[in-house]
Amino acid sequence: MLLSNNDIKREIIKVKNISIYPLMVENIKGSSINLTASAHAWNIETKESIVDSNKKKLHIPANSTVSIFTQEAIWVSRRIGGTYHPRVSLVAKGLSNISTTLDPQWYGLSLVTVSNTSNKPIELRVGEAFVSVMLYYLNTKATKGIIDNQASRPDLYSKFNLNDDDEQFLSEQWHRNYHGIVQKMKKSESYNYLVKDKSKFIINLSNFFKHPLTIAVCSVLLTVIATIVMKKFGIK
Repeated sequence: MLLSNNDIKREIIKVKNISIYPLMVENIKGSSINLTASAHAWNIETKESIVDSNKKKLHIPANSTVSIFTQEAIWVSRRIGGTYHPRVSLVAKGLSNISTTLDPQWYGLSLVTVSNTSNKPIELRVGEAFVSVMLYYLNTKATKGIIDNQASRPDLYSKFNLNDDDEQFLSEQWHRNYHGIVQKMKKSESYNYLVKDKSKFIINLSNFFKHPLTIAVCSVLLTVIATIVMKKFGIK
C-alpha cells in the first residue's frame, strides 16, 4: 500500500518505520518525499566533480550521466520499501534520474544516477529537490538482517575522484548507521515542529468534542439514529 503524506508524517513522528535527516517538512508531498541535491556529485565518464567551487551549483553537461548524493539520509524498517522517481519539472528540461528501489532496512544517503538527455548543459542548485521517493507498506516484514548494500554506497562513490570535502562528508558516521540518522532527526527543529503540530491537532479535536454545541448536536443525531433503528425493527 502506497503511503500518503499523513502516513509518512505519522511514521516519522513515531520513529517506528521511517527516519530522515535533514527533515524538510515542505518536501513531504501527497504520496512521496522529495529529496534534494547535495554538494557531492560526479560525472560518470570523467569521474570528476560537477559541483562548482562555491558549492552552490551542479553543472550537468549535455548528453551526460552523473551521480548525485542526496542531502538527506534515510532509514526504513523491515515494513517499508520504496521507489525513486524523476520530478516532472526536471524531465521537461531533459533531466531524469534512472529509477531504482529503496530496500527494506536501508539506512544512509541515496546516490542517484541522473542523465541529461538534452543538447544543452543543465544546472541544479545545491539543496534543490531533484528526485521523489514513493514509500510502500510491505505485506509482511522483510527477512531481518538481509541488507544487500552498504550504507551510503562506498562501493560506488569510491570509484570517483573525491576531494577533501567529499571525503570528510562521506566519512561522517551519522549517515552510516540507523542510530545516527534517528538521533539527528529527533534533535532537529522540523521534527519537533511535526510533533507539536500533531499535539495541537489532538488538543483542538478534543476541545471540539467537549464544546457544548458539539455535545448538543451529537446528542440530537444519536436520538434521531436511535429512533430510525427502533422504527425499522418495530421496537417501541
